[in-house]
Amino acid sequence: MDSLKISPAQWRNVGFSLLLTLVVAIAYGNSFRGEFVLDDAAYLDVEQDPDLTNLLGRIWAVLSGRVRSVGSLGFTLNYWLIGESPAAFHVGNFLVHLATALLLFDLVRRLLAAPYFQDRYTQVAAPLAFSVAVIWAVHPLATMGVTYLIQRFESQAALFYLLTLYCVTRSCLTNNWRWALAAIFASGLAMGTKETAISAPLIAIAIDRAMFSASWSETLRRRGWAYAGMLLVTAYFGVNLLPAFQTGTTLHASVTGLDQVTRWEYLCTESQVITHYLRLAAFPYPLCFDYQWPIARSFSQYAASGAFVVALLGLTFYSLWRRPPIGVVGLMFFFVLAPSSSFVPIADPAFEYRMYLPLACVVLLAVMAGYELWSRFGSANGWGRYVPIAAVSIITIGFVGMTLQRNRIYRTAETVWRSVVELQPDHIRANHNLAKILKDTGRVDEAIAILENSRQRVLGDPAAAGALDVELAEIAVWQGRLAESQSRFRLAIDGFAEIENPSSEVLRRSAEAHIGLGAVLQQAGDHAAAAEMFVTATELRPGLYPQANGMAGISLREVGDLEVAERQLQQAVSRSGPDQPWPRELAIVQFLQGDLQEAAGAFELWLAEHPDDYEIMLRLAWLRAAAEQDDVRDLTKAKRLIETLLVQLGPQLPLVDLAATVFAAEGNYAEATRLCESAIAQQRAMGVDPAALEARLELFENERPYRSARPGELY
Repeated sequence: MDSLKISPAQWRNVGFSLLLTLVVAIAYGNSFRGEFVLDDAAYLDVEQDPDLTNLLGRIWAVLSGRVRSVGSLGFTLNYWLIGESPAAFHVGNFLVHLATALLLFDLVRRLLAAPYFQDRYTQVAAPLAFSVAVIWAVHPLATMGVTYLIQRFESQAALFYLLTLYCVTRSCLTNNWRWALAAIFASGLAMGTKETAISAPLIAIAIDRAMFSASWSETLRRRGWAYAGMLLVTAYFGVNLLPAFQTGTTLHASVTGLDQVTRWEYLCTESQVITHYLRLAAFPYPLCFDYQWPIARSFSQYAASGAFVVALLGLTFYSLWRRPPIGVVGLMFFFVLAPSSSFVPIADPAFEYRMYLPLACVVLLAVMAGYELWSRFGSANGWGRYVPIAAVSIITIGFVGMTLQRNRIYRTAETVWRSVVELQPDHIRANHNLAKILKDTGRVDEAIAILENSRQRVLGDPAAAGALDVELAEIAVWQGRLAESQSRFRLAIDGFAEIENPSSEVLRRSAEAHIGLGAVLQQAGDHAAAAEMFVTATELRPGLYPQANGMAGISLREVGDLEVAERQLQQAVSRSGPDQPWPRELAIVQFLQGDLQEAAGAFELWLAEHPDDYEIMLRLAWLRAAAEQDDVRDLTKAKRLIETLLVQLGPQLPLVDLAATVFAAEGNYAEATRLCESAIAQQRAMGVDPAALEARLELFENERPYRSARPGELY
């Protein structure tokens, strides 16, 4: 019975765990309200991603080693076990975060009480571990990894990363092979959740060597098989990352540039980002959802931050030699950040959720440094002994308040983007997205006010001002203020044209301004000017805008430049999906060029997918009824098309005329004559010159069918 008794130390650990749970619950108590925000719906809304419910499919994806498959499985389990509402997924995110905090507490506690430290921290291991866990768990820098639902990939990977280290630590302390086996399983779950966990086996080996083994040979002799298993499992998931790695090292699709960025430029940029992360870890204000971080291209931009990060790396390696546990913590900080903050360019250089697990390393070092300073210079007697408690309490309370405030940001997409615009008024993407949300919800005037205000702030930046002009022009189009939209588009185009050596992003936005102006001109009937705008857009960003090729083809067709129109539409067809209208428009151009057989075939293909396109049906019916070429004319198909048109549209004048042509082709000239006379009477009643119909009537009266090879006479 004595073995079942819980010792006072164990009760204290339980108490710390319950207190940690309570504090974390308070910090995230307001995070369960809200909706799916931004990328959330694409992965967590069953209507947008039906695969969310496919439990067996996602289990198979894990077994197949697919990238992030364990993270996706986590969302599916959330769906089946908790629910499908946003609140249900918030509960899941909170539970993952809480589990990570509790695991961090017990891991740090066991490491501080390990024999390596020779009882230096044994008596204070639990309070120190609690301090680390609670400060990390309520730190506002971690909110993006918890309250922004889709970033559970980050928090879940951190959970399994720490679980890997925890299992290795327990194996080292007890020399129990079961814990080592569990570490292999945990490392696989970590890597299967997100690629940020790729370093988990290396940090596990580093902890073993730094704190539990006297030599590398001892490390490998005792648990080498476990580390080999962890590396193999990690490689099993990691092999699918190679294509992304290769792409990332050659092109960086930056928010600010969409330009090619070398690995060196990205690495230098990340020195700035890492410095910023560390500043936020110490003083988490202001926080920003989307930094739109620019690429550092000159030495002066990254010299100071680069020297700082290099110094930190040097200190880390020095600590591995002189103070191995400290060195391992520093190494873990850099290793976890490495997939996003090293030499592999990715779309956005900076996002706060990437500091979710590295933040724990910073907090751990800060807490231990504070404790050592207090031990050396503070007083353990009187009021002095309460200084650490007061410091941790003040920091925790302050962070809880900031985290509660930060949670409110993630309730809606509007609050997210509004927070970015308030912090960075010249943030193009944030202004665009916020204005779109406001416009879509009927608050157009507010959307315009935000864009106008932002534009006034960036008058000296023609690229930013031009992008905002494009947004304002598009709203003017939406409101039907076409004259104003034209002036806005032209203002943007002129501004972009003044920029020397424009980036590909500037060229992209200029192309979009040309497309927008072209669409307005096309709507106004100025097809020559519209075609010029569309063609210019295709030249600015070749291959990027097939719709510009298609719209250019339509306007060129209207002005009679059929050869160029055909080339533009052929490019649009080759670069677009089957749901686009460009095959239809190309077929019309072929029809107008007199390539009747090819046009008829294209019309047939289009109608097979779009049976309600009555204009094309009428064109095809005329071809099948009256084309001069025998291989185009087909009276059976013509009659079937006319029957469909009559059912859908009734006996309209064009159909009466077409029916007369078919009857004449069949030899029923009496009926053809009657219908043609009826059509002529209708035209005269409408005040239309019936000359074309009268010419056909003369043919029918002379018992001759109407046939033509001229497109203008066949529709």
